[in-house]
Amino acid sequence: MRKDSLVCFRLSRNMRESLARVAHEEKRSLSSMIDIVLSSYLKERKALKGIKKEKRQYPRKAVSVPAFINQFSPGDKKLHTGSVTNISHGGVYISIPQDVPDNILIDPDKTKFEIIFTLPNESRPIRLTCEPRRVVDSKDAINIGASFVDADFNSYKALHTYLM
Repeated sequence: MRKDSLVCFRLSRNMRESLARVAHEEKRSLSSMIDIVLSSYLKERKALKGIKKEKRQYPRKAVSVPAFINQFSPGDKKLHTGSVTNISHGGVYISIPQDVPDNILIDPDKTKFEIIFTLPNESRPIRLTCEPRRVVDSKDAINIGASFVDADFNSYKALHTYLM
């Protein structure tokens, strides 16, 4: 949604500090955090027009955790590093820096890969097999949106518990 209006209003110091703290924790600007809070409230009240229905089957949860990406390529076993930027029950969004040596090559048409990471407040690593759905190559990073294809029971259970 285009942001083309400026709104100024007063808040209590406590409310402003609380919003700023949550924004900092989620690595957002204060303006972005206020926009999210207001949008959520208006969606809940069904008062916001022009918002399309969410196409994703599962809601995303923003995270920032380091990850290893293991491509399933014949005769070549290389672990690449990246970070998980958001996750849901159905998939993951990964960012891989462009300056990483032996850059990862993900072909959305055929490559499956394994991702290994640890969720916040967990000690055991999560291992999930993924299939790329969208690959966006930018100046700074390769961003991959992928859906889960396979996971062992313990990994999926830990993921489910984290997302609930």
